[in-house]
This record gives sequence, C-alpha cells and structure tokens, in this order.
Amino acid sequence: MNESDWKRYSALRPVAHERMCVQIMEKVERTVLDKTLEPYDRIEASEELLKAGQKELYWAFGVFRFSRHEAGSHLLGLCARELITAEELSGFSAETQEWVRHCLADREVHGIEDLEAE
Repeated sequence: MNESDWKRYSALRPVAHERMCVQIMEKVERTVLDKTLEPYDRIEASEELLKAGQKELYWAFGVFRFSRHEAGSHLLGLCARELITAEELSGFSAETQEWVRHCLADREVHGIEDLEAE
C-alpha cells in the first residue's frame, strides 16, 4: 500500500470502528425497547447481541495488526462489511480501488458470505 493510501486507511480505520460499534448498539437498543418481548427476554436477547457484536468487532478489527503490511486486507474486509463508503474508497489510489472492487466482485461470484471463513 502506498504512503497516501496508508494515511487514508489510518484515518478511516477508527471511523469504521465507530460505525461498527454504533451498528451493534443500535441493534441492542432496538431489542431493549421492543415491547413485544418480555423484559427478561429482552435482557437475554440484548446480551446475546452484545456477545455477537464483540465477536464481530474482533473479526473486523482484532485479527488485524495496525500495520501497513495488513492494511490492504483489512481495508477489503471493512469495505465488504460496508464500513467504508464508496465516497471514502474513492479517495484511495486507482490501483487500490480497483483491487478492492475486483476482490469484492470475485467474492460475490464465488458466493463467499461468511467473512470469518476468509
């Protein structure tokens, strides 16, 4: 990854992390406020969502070191999880943008759904 892409990735990584945390908390909030469920069921469901969210955060961020060497793979994962917008991706070099698009298209062609399996 070239220097300008590394700087862009470094700036977007915490933004993507925050987005994922917000997504997780929104799911939990909807569950906590769901009056169609009994209170205890809301507690149980919320707890399960938090555990699943922590696991997802680990797979999205914890398995990658903050290094230039792993930045491309991590960027791809963030794009696959839609934590980086198309507009944000457009700020990367044409080479990086094309590589991400190619990998995401290849992923769709082969039906790879589970990011943990990659």
